[in-house]
Amino acid sequence: MNNGKTLSDMARYLKNLLPAGIPAGYVINPMFNTLESEDNIRNGVFALKDFMRLLYDLLIDDSEKYEKPKPANNKQAKNPSLAVDFPFIYHVRSVLLNIGYYGVLNGDTLLLSGLRNLTPIICCEGMEATTKISAPKLIACLRFLNECGMCFEGFDLNEAKPNIASERLVEVTYPDNPAVLTGLKIMAVAGRDLRWKTNDEVFLRCDYRALTNDKTDVSDALKDFIRPLSPETQEQILRLHQKSLEKGLDCTAKIGMKNSFIYSYERNVEWELSLSFASGYNIFVNVPDNHLGDILNELCHSAVKMADDKSTTERTHPYENSSAGRETLGRP
Repeated sequence: MNNGKTLSDMARYLKNLLPAGIPAGYVINPMFNTLESEDNIRNGVFALKDFMRLLYDLLIDDSEKYEKPKPANNKQAKNPSLAVDFPFIYHVRSVLLNIGYYGVLNGDTLLLSGLRNLTPIICCEGMEATTKISAPKLIACLRFLNECGMCFEGFDLNEAKPNIASERLVEVTYPDNPAVLTGLKIMAVAGRDLRWKTNDEVFLRCDYRALTNDKTDVSDALKDFIRPLSPETQEQILRLHQKSLEKGLDCTAKIGMKNSFIYSYERNVEWELSLSFASGYNIFVNVPDNHLGDILNELCHSAVKMADDKSTTERTHPYENSSAGRETLGRP
């Protein structure tokens, strides 16, 4: 636990970062065409999104079964990380990335040449850390994935001390919907090879946008971003977005574990809408010498609406210290 934030809270936050909808015909980067057909890739990513939603629901409902709360740490509370504060999700994420990245698609199965391929810890940058997942923690992750419906053949999940060094073949299946394995393969490659600073953790967010060469549609991403807010607040923010563009402001989206939509005029930041696990939704306004005009009053009103919007805490951050509101109005 981190300053009142639990594994359940993090799982709920990640669940809300999943895309609300995935377009039917988005263009796939040609680098993935050697792995599967475009239709199978799209179907697989859609199936994986449903699998990740199920995974997060299990963690939301019974988080203490998988990770015991930790004492609060004020320094970490300001900037919580998966690796330090929520190691179970961090390890499950690494195991899934390893299954997808090193597994070979063979019909409705992913084939792995031994459990040792599942032990690398994958950093947020997509690289392998020098440390490995221990055998007991690996088995705990696999048992959890088994509860999610994923099946493993080639070793015994009840084995107390599995031989990690063994190269015996491991078969991974997902009987409820084998397309999940295709999505797992594709998004693992994207999570390892296509991660960049403005779009991190594409795997945990199942962000299909990482698979396309097309420029991200900022308006589409913004709609996903504000989805947990009330319809009235969503409409107001979309109106502010459009008015800002009409006034000549540029909008830059940074999508990842921390999300922000930054509105700038001649490279000077005018205002920003952001979302993070630590502080929830925030609006920042750079008041001196801004070019916002009548938008400024609407931004203030939106900040107050976000503070009063119960859906922000009920559907996104079910803890009391979410800091959306008047106090967030200041220099970005």
